[in-house]
Amino acid sequence: MRVIKALVLSLPTIGLFSSGLVATVALNAVAVSEVHAAKEQQVGAKVGKPLQEAMKLAQSGKLKPAMEKAKEADAVSGKTAFENFKINEVIAFIAVKSGDYASAAKAYEETLKGGLLPAADAKDRVSQLVKLYYQLNNYPKTIQYGSQYLKDGGNDTSVAVLVAQSYYQQKDYAGGVEATQALIRMASNAGQPIQEPWLQLLMNCQINSGKESDAIKTLEQLLEKYPSKQYWGSMLAYVQTHGGSSDRKNIEVYRLKLATGLLKDTEHVEMAQLAMALGFPGDAKTVLDKGFSEKILGTGPNKDREQRLLTLAETNSVADKKSLPAFEKEASAAANGDADVKLGEAYLSYGESQKAIEAIRRGLKKGNVKAIDEANLQLGLALLDAKQSSEAISAFKAVPADSKLAPIARLWVVHINGKK
Repeated sequence: MRVIKALVLSLPTIGLFSSGLVATVALNAVAVSEVHAAKEQQVGAKVGKPLQEAMKLAQSGKLKPAMEKAKEADAVSGKTAFENFKINEVIAFIAVKSGDYASAAKAYEETLKGGLLPAADAKDRVSQLVKLYYQLNNYPKTIQYGSQYLKDGGNDTSVAVLVAQSYYQQKDYAGGVEATQALIRMASNAGQPIQEPWLQLLMNCQINSGKESDAIKTLEQLLEKYPSKQYWGSMLAYVQTHGGSSDRKNIEVYRLKLATGLLKDTEHVEMAQLAMALGFPGDAKTVLDKGFSEKILGTGPNKDREQRLLTLAETNSVADKKSLPAFEKEASAAANGDADVKLGEAYLSYGESQKAIEAIRRGLKKGNVKAIDEANLQLGLALLDAKQSSEAISAFKAVPADSKLAPIARLWVVHINGKK
């Protein structure tokens, strides 16, 4: 969990309320006022005169005297419900333009009372309240009005984002998971793309809720939709440190790191040594050659040791390649397919992908392969090397879900899809 948490805590804060939204709230106040212009005769002169003066002052940028005029209208006794409604509309408009969001929110709440707003305008008003209360860091009110808006069929995803983010800000991570998943469903149903910050928020909430397996699935979604070195690094670090350890698993993680450009400097030697120990000097030579060509190896205090390792890998590779024809005869004659799979992996380590594909498929056809997960994983790698991406994906998907290599196979599929 610590590996993934380090990633999430380094993510930027999601900016969800901007000056553009404030402007939208202000403009909506004017629009609603215009809707009710036909009913202006219902406002008496004692209220109407200062309100008109307040609007003129506000529109010319004189906000303080405008608010004084609006409050003058509010101080009139015996006002009708409609007059109260109009006063609060004007107060909200001036307050938003002044940046006094607390007064604007209070006035907007008053305009919702009495049912004077048409249904569509009432829904917009609730949306405006969500944005105002989020700006005020009033997360309970944001959730209250945001939930009301969504329950009434509102489809503005920015409101759903604010609700989810408010749960997170309150440290109600279970609520945040539910709200973010609802946001993602809403966007998906509307044919809208799932945005990266939404998935980041969901993963934050899952991690803080102790839902590690769910967080990893969300990280996979981030890799699929928004691949980056950061996400790959965190995912590979997680896979490497979770689900048990073995030489086979480690070499496969190293191969994936090499393919994604995330093999660390020290890991070039580690991978080469492990490949030699597993009987794949071709892999050892490949990774060492890369390290030397990129000046990662052969220049520091360990350059003599690294050179000796390269020389040993080259010597063993020559001897190993010479033995392959005899090994192929032996494998072809074997009753089960294990030797064919090993032969295919050896061919693959030397870049002979077609021979590798033929050998591994022959082994799988014979049956009785002990490590079926390793066989399908190697077949996928061979097909990928042969630029047969669709078939490679099928091979990776054939790795049993309960295998320790299954997460690595899934990541190869993500890697392939990310290159399309």
